[in-house]
Amino acid sequence: MKKNITLLLLLLFPIIFFAQPVDLFQQFNGRYDFTAFGNTLNEAENGSGNPCTILTSSSADLNLLPNQTFVSAHLYWAGSGPGDFDVALNGTRLIASRTFSDMLNGLPYFAAYADVTPIVAAGGNGTYTLSDLDLTGILSNYCGGTNFGGWSIIIIYEDPALTLNQVTLFDGLESVSANNNNLEIILNNIDIATQDLAKIGFLAWEGDRSIANNESLRINGNLISNPPLNPGDNAFNGTNSYTNSTDMYNMDLDFYDIENVVMPGDTSITINLTSSQDYVMINNVITSVNSEIPDATIEIDNVGVLCENSNMEVYYTVYNTNSTAPLPPNTPIAFYANATLIGQSQTTTEIPIDGSESGSIVLAIPVGTPQIFTLRAVVDDDGTGMGIVSEADETNNEFQLQIDLSLQGLNLGPDIDSCIGQTVVLASNFPDPTFTYQWFLNGAPIPGATDPTYNATTTGTYFLEAFKGACMVTDEIVVTFHPQPIANPPVDLFQCDDGVSTGVFDLTENDDDVLGPQSPAVFVVKYYETLLDSQNDTNEIPVPTAHAIVLPSPQTIYVRIEDNSGTCFDLEEFEIYFSHAVAGPVPSPYALCDQDEGGDEPINLPATFDASILNGEDPNDFNVSYHISQADADGDINPLPNPYN
Repeated sequence: MKKNITLLLLLLFPIIFFAQPVDLFQQFNGRYDFTAFGNTLNEAENGSGNPCTILTSSSADLNLLPNQTFVSAHLYWAGSGPGDFDVALNGTRLIASRTFSDMLNGLPYFAAYADVTPIVAAGGNGTYTLSDLDLTGILSNYCGGTNFGGWSIIIIYEDPALTLNQVTLFDGLESVSANNNNLEIILNNIDIATQDLAKIGFLAWEGDRSIANNESLRINGNLISNPPLNPGDNAFNGTNSYTNSTDMYNMDLDFYDIENVVMPGDTSITINLTSSQDYVMINNVITSVNSEIPDATIEIDNVGVLCENSNMEVYYTVYNTNSTAPLPPNTPIAFYANATLIGQSQTTTEIPIDGSESGSIVLAIPVGTPQIFTLRAVVDDDGTGMGIVSEADETNNEFQLQIDLSLQGLNLGPDIDSCIGQTVVLASNFPDPTFTYQWFLNGAPIPGATDPTYNATTTGTYFLEAFKGACMVTDEIVVTFHPQPIANPPVDLFQCDDGVSTGVFDLTENDDDVLGPQSPAVFVVKYYETLLDSQNDTNEIPVPTAHAIVLPSPQTIYVRIEDNSGTCFDLEEFEIYFSHAVAGPVPSPYALCDQDEGGDEPINLPATFDASILNGEDPNDFNVSYHISQADADGDINPLPNPYN
C-alpha cells in the first residue's frame, strides 16, 4: 500500500531531485579498519535482452576474524524511483535517517542510510537479509536500462595488530553519465602520516560490465584499476572486491590499495571519474590511512570564588581522546567571557593518546561584564581564534559554562533563626583548603575559628574573611537563637451529646495547661487537626474558641507551643469527647412499703433505676448518680448514698 501512495504523490506533485555532494559523514581514529558486505536486488545485468525484474530482498554474510572487534555498522540502500525508505534487516524494521537523490533523463533515483550498529552487534558474524525494499511498482518506467536496487553495510572494526589509522566515511549521491562526463570529488579532513596500508572503498550504483565508454577512475591523478576484477577502463562494472564476485549486477562494492597514490602530509584526496555513456552514481567513499594526529578537547571542571579584586580562578582539563598521536606541550588555551578574550594559558607536558592534563588559571573579569555570561574555554586557540596543532577534529575544541557572578562570591546564605541549645553549622560555599579563613562574632575574631565551617551556639553577627594570595572574599550572616518552649500535658475535653448541645469546643481551655509557668508574652499556643499540620505549622484551626468536633467522637487535637518567631516549638495532643447521654424514662412516683413501720425504708437506687435510665446504653460508658434536687444533679454535687433510706 505504501508503494501505491508514493506513486500517487509523484503524479500529483512535481518533485525536484538534486544530487548531494559526497562529503564527510563520520571519522574514527585508532587501530581501526573497514570492510563491507551487501548484495544486489537485480537478477541480471540491465539491457542485453535480460528480463526486467527485481527482487524485494537479498542476503550477504559478515565474517570478521577473531582478532577483529566490531565497532559500528552503516547500512546504505538504493534503487530506481523516488524512494523506499522503510525496509527491514533480519526482520527489524528500519526507517532511513538520511536520504539522497539524483535524476537522469527526467527519472528519479534514490539512496538511503540507517545506523544498524545495534543489530549487527547483537547478530555478530553470519547471514544478513535486507527485505521489504519493494521497487516493483515503478520498475516498468526503468526497463530501458536503469532499473536497479541493492544494499551494503560498511563495518568499522578494531584490531590491536593495526597501526594507528584514521578511517573516514564520506557519503552523498553524485554521478557521471552521457549527460555529465566528468565528476570530481575532493575528500577533505584527512591526515596522512605515512603511506602504509592506505586504501579507499567505494559504494557505487548502476555501473554496467558491458559499457566501457571513456570510463575511468583516477585518484590524485593516478588511474586506478584492479584487473581483472576492475580494469582501468571499466572500474564500475558490477563487482565486489571483498568477495571477488562478478555478479553484483548494477552495483559496485570495491576497495583499492592507494599506498603509492597518497603522500605523507596529505590532508585531502582528489577523485576524478569520467564516463561518456555508463550512468554511475557514487553513494559513499571510505578511506583508511595511517594517521598520527592528536585531538585536543577541554572541559571546565570547576570555577572558584569571585575575589573582591574581580579575579576568579578556573580549573580545567585538556584531553587527547579519539587521537592517533600525542598532543604536544605548549598547546595554547584561550578563555573568553562571551566573545571577549580574558585569559590565556597552555598545556605544560605532552599529553599521550587517551591522556589528559589538568590546570588552573586566574581570570580577571573585566568591568562591564554582564552578571550572567558564557565562559568559553578553547584549546588550540592562540587568542585570535587560530590554532597551531593539526587535529583529527578541528570542531571540538571548545567548552562553555554559564556563569552568574552574583553566585560566585563568598556566600554564607540567608540569616538563620534557631533554638537555644541547638548548634548551627555555618559554612563557606567554597571549602577550598588553599584559602586561609577567619571567623568573627560581632566584630571580634573568634580564637581558633580558622576553618571554612564554624559551629555557632550564640546569637550574633558572624563574619568570615577568606584569603588566597591577593584574593580576598568576605560575607556575614546573623544568627538568632530563640527560647525553646516546653509543651506541658493538656487535658481531654468532654461535652455531653444530650440532643441540645452542638459539639462546639473551646480548645483554648488548654492554653494554661500547655503553657504552665511559661510566659504567654513569649510563647503562643496553636491547635491543629493532624500531626503533620502541627509539625509544619500549616492549616491551624482558625477559631480554636469554637471548634466543631469532627465525628466520630473522640477527635484527636494536636497542640503546638512556639516562640513568637515560630522557629522553636514543642508538640502535644489531647482528645475531645462528644458523648451521648439521654436518660430513659423512670417510674414516678415509685412506692415502697415501710416494712418495719419505722418511718423509712432503704432502697438500692442503682439496682432499681440504672437499667431504665440507661435505656439500653452500655453501663461501662456512663456513670449514673442520684441527687435530692435538680440543682445538685446539674452541679454533680451531693450524690445520694447507696443504699438510700
